[in-house]
Amino acid sequence: MYEIKAYVREVMAEHVVDALARVKGVTSIAVVPLSEFGHLVGDESPLEKVKMVKLEVNVATDDVAGEVVELIVRTGRTQDGHPGDGKVLVSRLVRAVRIEDGETGESALEPASS
Repeated sequence: MYEIKAYVREVMAEHVVDALARVKGVTSIAVVPLSEFGHLVGDESPLEKVKMVKLEVNVATDDVAGEVVELIVRTGRTQDGHPGDGKVLVSRLVRAVRIEDGETGESALEPASS
């Protein structure tokens, strides 16, 4: 089980979310608007404010995690790529619990059956 956090430019967020919505194995995407401050070129440049969006995607398998990361990088990049296009971070989940019914593990990432 993995949690994938992606920081992408606000102008690219809808494009990335639309692409992720078509991936089998992605059951939900959290979208959090934020203002990020970062060095756009090298460590010596001043911090600049960039309108970014944080996407949080939970997936169960290695295959889906790899596909999601590649898709975010491909669809989140502006043209030939520019400093400040964002980052993707992948973390292994130790435990998942669905609050609704107490289901645990990989099945907790899937929607509950009615």
